[in-house]
Amino acid sequence: MEKNEDELNIYKINAQLFQILSYMSEAERRKLQSTLIANLPKSESRQHLSVLIPNLSVTKRLKLLKKLGNWHHSKIAELREHPRESSFIPVECVSDGVSFTDFIQNISNGGVFIQTDADFYIGQQITMTFSLPKVDKDITVSGKVVRFDSQGIGVKFDELLHDI
Repeated sequence: MEKNEDELNIYKINAQLFQILSYMSEAERRKLQSTLIANLPKSESRQHLSVLIPNLSVTKRLKLLKKLGNWHHSKIAELREHPRESSFIPVECVSDGVSFTDFIQNISNGGVFIQTDADFYIGQQITMTFSLPKVDKDITVSGKVVRFDSQGIGVKFDELLHDI
């Protein structure tokens, strides 16, 4: 059983690494590739990241994941147009004809991060209904999924909210 759990963890680490790579520019990926191949024999120096990363030891992959995770979080913070506020707001969501209730973890005038286990894809349209303490009526807003991870989804509103 332990071996299977280790294998699942390796797949999870790889998935997180490649998800972060998808946010990187081509120049950033080439720089990472150069860094990873610096210590390889010349015969292996032309390998692509899709080969280099799975060949790293688990310890090196975890270190890389930590570094890339920190890089990714700093990039997201730089790209945000609207400051986020932490929250714990129940939200009713409808997407692709399926309804479910989850929780908004943070919110801004431009979007939300919703804690969810549901499967989503980038660009997926979602309609959300929730209440805010300072607003008398429920807010219903549509948006698109702009990112996802193991914790949930980031949704950019189709129109800015002014009640936040």
